[in-house]
Formats: sequence, C-alpha cells, structure tokens
Amino acid sequence: MSQTTSATPWRRRSLIAAVGASLAPPSMAQGAWPQRPVRIFVGFPAGGTTDLLARLAAQILQEGLGQSFIVENRPGAGSNIAAQAVLRSPADGYTLLLGSPGTNAINPHLYSNAGYDPLTDFLPIGQIAEVPNLIAAHPGLGVRDAAGLIALAKQRRLSYGETSIGGSTHLAAELFRLMAGIEATHVPYRGSAPMMVDLLPGRIDFGTDNLPTILTHVRSGALVGIGVTSTERWPTANDIPAIAETLPGYEVTAWFGLVAPRGTPPEVIARANQTLRDGLEKPQATARMFELGARPLPGPPEVYQARNVAEFARLGDLIRRVGIRAE
Repeated sequence: MSQTTSATPWRRRSLIAAVGASLAPPSMAQGAWPQRPVRIFVGFPAGGTTDLLARLAAQILQEGLGQSFIVENRPGAGSNIAAQAVLRSPADGYTLLLGSPGTNAINPHLYSNAGYDPLTDFLPIGQIAEVPNLIAAHPGLGVRDAAGLIALAKQRRLSYGETSIGGSTHLAAELFRLMAGIEATHVPYRGSAPMMVDLLPGRIDFGTDNLPTILTHVRSGALVGIGVTSTERWPTANDIPAIAETLPGYEVTAWFGLVAPRGTPPEVIARANQTLRDGLEKPQATARMFELGARPLPGPPEVYQARNVAEFARLGDLIRRVGIRAE
C-alpha cells in the first residue's frame, strides 16, 4: 500500500504530461518548426534561374532557422512533376515547392490535366524575386528597339524563337506579336542553348529569353537588346528600353516564391515567411539578386497569392487567345 501511495504522485505527473503533450498543437508538442531538414522541390534542372533562386532562398532559411534546407531538382512536364510530388507529401512544412509562373498560373491552362489547382492545392509562403525576359534581335536586321522591329515585321515576315512552349518567354513573344499587330513565324526550342545556336548566326530573326541568360550576348554585341518585358526599365539593364515604352500595358515577367501543400500549419507558413522576408531585405541578398538579374520581392503571403490569382486569369486568357497547348 505504501509503495502504491509513494508512486502515485510520479505516475500522476507522468499522466498529466502525456495528456498535455497529446493535446498540445504540433509546434508545442514537438518544438518549433523545423526540427529536421526541409526539402524544396524545383521543377527545372540545376543551374537555371529557378534553381539558383531556390538555392538562395534555401540559404536564407537555413541561416535564419538553423536547419538544413535541401534543394531537389525534379524537372519535367513544365514543373508539373515537382508540383505533384509536393502535393502528395505530408502537409507538415518539410516539403516545399519553388513556385514559378508555370506552376502558379500557366500549367493548368496549358495541360489537359496538370494534376493540381495552384490556387487551392497550395498555400503561399512568400515571393522571392522577379525576373524579366528580354527580346533580342540579330544585328543583321538593322533595328535597335521595339518600334524598329515592329516596323520591319510589317514589311516582311520575320521568325522568332523562345525557350519553353507555354512558358513566360513564349508568352512574352506572343503578347508582343499580338499587341504589335504583326505576324511572324514561331520557332520553338527546348531551352536557351538550342535557341542561341540559331539566333546568334541569324537563322532566326529575334528571340525571347530570361534577362540573365540572354543579356550576356547583348553585352558582347552578338545580339541587340530590343526591350525588357517588365513595365519599366530593369535596374541591371537600364540602357535597354522596356517594351511597354512602345506598347503601353505590355508586361510578361517571371516571378518566383515558395508554396506549401494545403493543410500546412499556419505557424509554419508564418515563420517561413518572416524568415524569408528578413533575409531578402539584407543588402547581401539584394546584391546577389542583382547578380542574377533579379530583384527581391519580400512580402506577406497575401501579396503573393494576389499576384498568383491575377496572373492565373491574365495569362490563361492569353494562352486561350493564342491557342497554345503542351499536349
């Protein structure tokens, strides 16, 4: 009897602790997120703009949260493979997706079955950066800006290339063509390198690519920068006019951010967002962004989602008007 009586306080405390732990929210019962490495899936191969921005975000989160953030490249189907893999993962904050225009706004309009709805299946964490595209022409055309290219295209049929069917480079070229009121021969490519094989020697007349990729050729004089696809001139290429200076209202950029599967705890979203914002606002992050031809976009999840919703509608309408299909 005395043994039972003496053990009762210990057992009572253990029971209370166990019940308390079972009733506590995950962040209280298991410690604040993250308690183990976090994976960030990227739908493109290593080395490209999307991949580099994902690695910069991973570095910011790792330094701010003291846990490993590992980038995993899952290329294929315009990022659908990566998006579907994240969607199938537990909504616990340990598997995230590097969102791009393809995953967030384009693919559901482009593919007959993308396998997800970006506006309802994922929760926005926060934007990382924005990158414009650049329309560049072969010097042999003798044009220096958008007005000159449009005038020439109305005199004779030109050919143009882009680096990804249905991607932001393709949509940038198509919107330029539609707003300029010109017809041109579309030559699709799978990536920057194949397009450059034809653009640099002048086998096609002009092409569209992400600014950081194609700007090197403009700086060398191998190509002529016709215009950036942002609404205004870009800070790292301020000598190149914006297409919108000739075609008001024109804009097709690439914006990137982190998203998580629907059902991810709100405290995880909040902590990841604040850490990402704090890191993006540091001077070294801004400097690194400019090196990549990007600009940081720190902000709350609501701002990111508002952009996703707006671009989902706008780019979807453009895809339908042009009649682009990936399958």
